[in-house]
Amino acid sequence: MRIGVKAFGCKLNQCEAGAIERELAAAGHEIVGEPPFDAVIVCGCTVTVHADYKVRQYLRRMRRDYGVERLFLSGCSAVSFSEKTIEELGIEKIFLRNDPVAIADYLGRGDMPVKKIKTFHGRTRGYVKIQDGCNQFCTYCIVPHVRGRERSVSPDDVVRRVSELEAAGVEEAVLTGVHDGRYRFGDIDLAGLCRIILEETDIFRIRLSSVEVTEITDDLISLLAEGGRIAPHLHVPLQSGSDSVLERMKRPYSGGYYRAIIDEVADRAGNIGLGADVIVGFPGETDAEFDETYSLIESSPLSYLHVFRYSPRPGTPAATMPNQVHNETKRARMEALIALKALLHKRFAESQIGISQEVIVERIVGEIGSGWTGNYIRAEFPIEGYQKNNIVLVKPLYYENGVIQCKIKDTV
Repeated sequence: MRIGVKAFGCKLNQCEAGAIERELAAAGHEIVGEPPFDAVIVCGCTVTVHADYKVRQYLRRMRRDYGVERLFLSGCSAVSFSEKTIEELGIEKIFLRNDPVAIADYLGRGDMPVKKIKTFHGRTRGYVKIQDGCNQFCTYCIVPHVRGRERSVSPDDVVRRVSELEAAGVEEAVLTGVHDGRYRFGDIDLAGLCRIILEETDIFRIRLSSVEVTEITDDLISLLAEGGRIAPHLHVPLQSGSDSVLERMKRPYSGGYYRAIIDEVADRAGNIGLGADVIVGFPGETDAEFDETYSLIESSPLSYLHVFRYSPRPGTPAATMPNQVHNETKRARMEALIALKALLHKRFAESQIGISQEVIVERIVGEIGSGWTGNYIRAEFPIEGYQKNNIVLVKPLYYENGVIQCKIKDTV
């Protein structure tokens, strides 16, 4: 059977879609990226109303434009969509989790020998699931309701997946989950898991995903400061720099605590790249509260931002809070932070000029190669005969249009 697997949303969904592809291929099915499809499995995202819309539109297009009769929905959207919506979309079956074994069992397993596919073969970066679920219940977020309670993947399973990526020629493993900083398996925390991966694999680079500020331990900072194969990069969600907004969001920290921790990380881990998520226009956010957020970010060591306008998500407490902020106000605040984001990135990138960086060649266009530095800056350089997936040592020369322009010093 020719099967397409489509993932929407977060890195975790992408990672789980890859696991579904591998299991279906092992069951004797052909995984394809282009029509015709005998069946399509959608790993849906439901984090916002717009995300729901994109999933519905994709499913409708599969049936309308490509005549796909067998449609399946798994993961977060399968939990949040109503029975009426599922029926209207003509979905044959839902799977409440992105469960590769359950999906392959339902679609059938052939008698042919098991066939493995390397879903990240030929890529420079692969995602490794280490954790799922969230116990935090922020007032704007639906994720704990659709992903369930926190649970962690065993270190043995994580190491096995990293080793598979390494064997496929992947140079960077990105550890991902819903709440990575809450990783716990017995007495092993996130820093401990990283040390196990370092000891038991030789993959060139290990990159952490998002870690909440309350879960940045002294050991994790020490690990980042040691350098080596752990990328000097950490994404630390902020959401707001106003204590009163953070309280309404049910975020378990203050703006002052956030600043103290990321300042310590920046001081101890040298040239680390630090990023944050920020939501503007949360219900009741005043001009003064937004100014608190702006001021905190402006004076911080953050090097980039992901900025989001708040949109009410049905099923969350924030959706029915009073004093919803007007869309024009949200737009103006978002534009202000996007402009600040550009200044932060420029400031950090220019601080790296002349400092040699290791880059995995991810893309080649003509005579120009590009990739990401360990501290998460886009780099471009004359390719000089090197190939995709080569690891090169570059020297940044100047910053232009969001990219550091470099020359190659050597291969690694």
